[in-house]
Amino acid sequence: MAEQERICRTRQEKAVAWAATHAGELAGVGAPLIGGAVWSPWLCLLAAPGAAAWVASELRLRRTTRTARTSITSAGTPALPTAPPGHDQQATGDGDQATTAASPERKEAHR
Repeated sequence: MAEQERICRTRQEKAVAWAATHAGELAGVGAPLIGGAVWSPWLCLLAAPGAAAWVASELRLRRTTRTARTSITSAGTPALPTAPPGHDQQATGDGDQATTAASPERKEAHR
């Protein structure tokens, strides 16, 4: 399950998932607004209590999950495994190439 959560999703998939989970709130606010635009502007006033209830619900949810969110974001990223000494030299096949890539002369040539 945790592996599936790490898969990157597109913006469209995130937006669809958000809209699907908030369909009730969107309908509660959107229906009176659409009705107010079609029939009577007074119907738009019905959207205010729905919007206020939605905001209160989101604030309550944010307050109750604060500790979980901070523990997730404050957790340090795991250290990458270090290669054994000489590993890079074996991978390139030429040990001098790795040392010349970081030399000042090499950096000047790329400017």
